[in-house]
Amino acid sequence: MTRGGDFDDLDDFFARPKAPRSVATLDVPRSTKPAKTTKPAKATKTAKSTRSKPASAGRPAPTREAKAPTSAPTRPAQRRPARPAPATPSRSTRTGPARTEPIRATPARPARPAPRPARPAPRPPRARPPALDGAQSLRRTKHRLIGFVLAVCLLVACIGARLVDAQVVNRKTYTAYGAKTRDGFRDIPAGRGAIYDRSGQAFALSVAQPNVVADPVSIEHPKATAKALAPILHLDESALAITLAKRPSRYQVLVPTASAKVVDQVKALHLPGITFENQYVRKDPGGVLARAVVGSTYADGKTDKEHRQGQTGVERAYDRELLGTPGKVRFEKGRWGNTIAGTPEKVKAAKPGTDLYLTLDQSLQYATEEALSRQVLNTGAKQGMAIISRPSTGEVLAMASVATNADGSVSNTGDNRPVSTEFEPGSVNKMITVAGAMEDGVVTPDTPIEVPDHLQVADHDFTDHDPHPTSTWSPTDILVTSSNIGTIKIAKMLGKDRVDQYLRAFGFGTSTHAFPGEVDGLMLPLAQWSGTSIGAIPIGQGISVTALQMLAAYNVIANDGVYVSPKLIAATDKGSGKVATAASKHRRVVSAATATAMRQMLSKVVTDGTGKPARVPGYVAYGKTGTARIPQPAPHADPKDAYQDSAGRYHYESSFVGGIDGADLSIIVTIQDAQTSIYGSTLAAPVFAQLASLTLRHEQIPPPSLVTSATGAVPELSDSAKDLDGEDPGLVTETTQG
Repeated sequence: MTRGGDFDDLDDFFARPKAPRSVATLDVPRSTKPAKTTKPAKATKTAKSTRSKPASAGRPAPTREAKAPTSAPTRPAQRRPARPAPATPSRSTRTGPARTEPIRATPARPARPAPRPARPAPRPPRARPPALDGAQSLRRTKHRLIGFVLAVCLLVACIGARLVDAQVVNRKTYTAYGAKTRDGFRDIPAGRGAIYDRSGQAFALSVAQPNVVADPVSIEHPKATAKALAPILHLDESALAITLAKRPSRYQVLVPTASAKVVDQVKALHLPGITFENQYVRKDPGGVLARAVVGSTYADGKTDKEHRQGQTGVERAYDRELLGTPGKVRFEKGRWGNTIAGTPEKVKAAKPGTDLYLTLDQSLQYATEEALSRQVLNTGAKQGMAIISRPSTGEVLAMASVATNADGSVSNTGDNRPVSTEFEPGSVNKMITVAGAMEDGVVTPDTPIEVPDHLQVADHDFTDHDPHPTSTWSPTDILVTSSNIGTIKIAKMLGKDRVDQYLRAFGFGTSTHAFPGEVDGLMLPLAQWSGTSIGAIPIGQGISVTALQMLAAYNVIANDGVYVSPKLIAATDKGSGKVATAASKHRRVVSAATATAMRQMLSKVVTDGTGKPARVPGYVAYGKTGTARIPQPAPHADPKDAYQDSAGRYHYESSFVGGIDGADLSIIVTIQDAQTSIYGSTLAAPVFAQLASLTLRHEQIPPPSLVTSATGAVPELSDSAKDLDGEDPGLVTETTQG
């Protein structure tokens, strides 16, 4: 090998180690295509590294690697012997034979990936249908056109059927559905009807009072709005903010029935989404005046399970008439319930309830409550009741009930006790026994009757209040002295069947149906009468009545023998004017002659008998006193005496019922369980006189000297009767209530 690296002969060429063929090949195959250019990255680097390092002794110098051709196809390179590299002395010694450097092995190539699975055999090509001739092509086109036309016709038929269903068959259904989804409604509250007295003075009114209302959809900043409102409305700020953010709600009541001061403060803020709506609130201009009769309503317009706002009294009994019909505002709403701008609104105005005019007179009602409260307080009584009426029409001018509270004060009761509570009438019931006997012709006002001071009836011994020898008395004497024995003897002459019939004819045992909460009272069926009933019932023991029933019975005498049903509603007004209600029903019970005689006999009770404290100066008063024991709940001190309480005490209902002769006026007063007395003459009769005098002046009724007074054949009292003025509470121990 020469210095330039050429080989002298082939033996030197093959004696030299071969260089790796990783980058370039010595032989380039012949090809007509241009060769691709390759990057000799690693090989070049190896060559550079080899050249940079001197060859060690005994190692052959690395050969240069041939670069792959980068141009178009070339002729194959001719082989020529490579020049041997100059010998390089070893590092350990510069002398000695040269060593050839061992050839570095190239890294093994990575294993080839597994061969791909064999591709499935290709599908054979589908055979094309034979070409159609002109007739076949035309026929197929016609079929396609016919199918297309039929499909279009079917589609049109379906659309038409749907339109017919929507526009004709189910038009109302779809119209309602559209209206439901598009139309919005807002209620307009209706005012409840007012309640007035006979002259137009208000007992109860509905007053519009605003609610503070929020529209969360219209409030952009709930927290800021809540911060501004909370101090004014006295609400928690965080809770208010949550309420104001309740979307998509359009209605949230923040404060019901806000005061005028709160409304003014909220309006001054000019907050978007905060509005006001009126809510009608019940107001009582008269306060507690006639509270038991007028009644009350549920607070804030609430209703009970029966959807009635009225809770007690007239408010409940006439709730349907008083309750108005709310109005509606119809508007078109969007997705969130807001009103679509520019759309019309249809307003159906609210219709207020019917106004009621009662027969009560506020002036007389106030006077009655005051007089009754004063008497209950002065006598230490448990309670008291009073009614003033106009007998000819049955109109009740005043009705009051008061009771003593736990602290000793006296106030109006919440319940209307003159119609809702019962009591045994006692001696005031004797009028019916005597009137029935006179009507049947059993006795006359001057029929002589032997009257002892005691009488055995069945197993009970009845007595008069004051002992007296057996005397010959007339029915007038018996009524004036309130003789138990005389009344029992008249009842025996009349018979128990007729006694029962007259009691029911005068209105006992049946509600008058004029007042809410009224009870029927208690009347024993005739078949259940005991042996002592003919002695107890005619003198007002063993039955129970309401104060209104007893006054209605005495109105029969005032009306010349005609029973007129009590009346509470004088007129109504539905918005078109005041209209009087129908007249009360009436029926004849006794003749006018019997009624006239009874009024004259009862007037002697006031002038000569137990009712003297009921006299009214300048007028002819008539009536009857009564004192009856009140049945007590068990246990009783004496198991055989149903009127005793557990301590052995008796409790009494003291009353006076009567009227003014020649005046259209009747009054009943009852005082229960007083501590100063037990007699109606000292407890109830004075209140009667006071109320009668006041009513006569208020109604401007002239004294009897200016009117024609009825006359009749009523005898004067006998001398023996004039000597007695006692009032007997009765000694019967059995009762229908105990």
